[in-house]
Amino acid sequence: MTSHSLEAVRLYEITCLGTGPEPDVRTVEAGEVAAVIERAGAHGMQVIVRPRFRQEPDTAKEEAP
Repeated sequence: MTSHSLEAVRLYEITCLGTGPEPDVRTVEAGEVAAVIERAGAHGMQVIVRPRFRQEPDTAKEEAP
């Protein structure tokens, strides 16, 4: 797997603070991060960005509760 293919599945969780009683949390692809930050900054919101990775569906059996 090349670094280019890794970037294709790289996701970021973005939390925008100050949008109401609950923060606005969204997951976006790497290419969308800058646009979301710019929109939030235009409205004076603070932003928290966390890297996430797309996970393939788990083929193992789920544990019983």
